[in-house]
Amino acid sequence: MSQTILLCEDEEFVARSYIRKFELEGFVVKHVLNGQDVVSIMESEPIDLVMLDLMMPIKTGFEVLTEIQNSSNENIKKIPVIVASNLGQNSDIEETKRLGAVDFIIKSNLSLKEVMGIIRKHLKQ
Repeated sequence: MSQTILLCEDEEFVARSYIRKFELEGFVVKHVLNGQDVVSIMESEPIDLVMLDLMMPIKTGFEVLTEIQNSSNENIKKIPVIVASNLGQNSDIEETKRLGAVDFIIKSNLSLKEVMGIIRKHLKQ
């Protein structure tokens, strides 16, 4: 059975690249363009992993992580969240980990193949 990745990415080119790669690797991809939609989809649909940009319209990735952490829904707290950002300051990385992210990817530093390796590690594939 295919696993589902929820991709929260507002840059169209980046999103298309990730979606194409994830689908070629056999994943189902749900894509949202803003942070507002992430938690509602996590609560209403089966999601295996979230890939979350930090700089998003409506709600930032930090706000989304906080909302997940504060949720009364224990199931969504168990879904691994990988932050994918071009912000690479140590303070941002530490804050996302404190808020429950399982990993932090600096988008411009990794190939799609490397990103897939990180995703598979957290999906235990």
